[in-house]
Amino acid sequence: MEIWLIRHTTPNIDKGICYGQLNLDVADSFNDEVEHIKRLLSNNSFDKVFTSPLLRCTALAKRLFPSEDIHFEEQIKEINFGDWEGQKWDEINKQQLNVWSHDFLQQSPPNGENFSALLERALNFNNTLANSNLDKAAIVTHSGIIRAFLMEYLEIPATKIFNLELSYGAIIKITIHSSDYKQVQFIKG
Repeated sequence: MEIWLIRHTTPNIDKGICYGQLNLDVADSFNDEVEHIKRLLSNNSFDKVFTSPLLRCTALAKRLFPSEDIHFEEQIKEINFGDWEGQKWDEINKQQLNVWSHDFLQQSPPNGENFSALLERALNFNNTLANSNLDKAAIVTHSGIIRAFLMEYLEIPATKIFNLELSYGAIIKITIHSSDYKQVQFIKG
């Protein structure tokens, strides 16, 4: 089985703003970014296309796969930052931010979710994929979900997963040859 993880393009938001499940539109660079991703995906067809229901992902999925039946999947939404959504990072309560950043697996932003909750959602979705009859799936999603998949397939500890840079429009191909042999290829990091 092949799993193609595609990160959304640049969102329409100022730098330094906290966003996870904030439903952002795409930036003005969207058309150029889409064309670049299309070139990298050319000569590929997929059994099924999944997308996060957030606008920045659905817009990309619809442009990349206009003739496909796209499946909207709640489990592959970005982390929910709760009360921090839409705030400038440097204006978030420093004590709350420090507590969260030192234990993001267990600590949640106020009215948000911790990274363990995102991991659980992502791994549940991954298990559904693994138990399907699909040969090749495209998943248009977010960096948090992509990191969860990479943690699983590369056995990277959560404390190190944010050392990986994932640019907007990143494409990662995971090939599952057997339960013991999996390969990860960064098409565009």
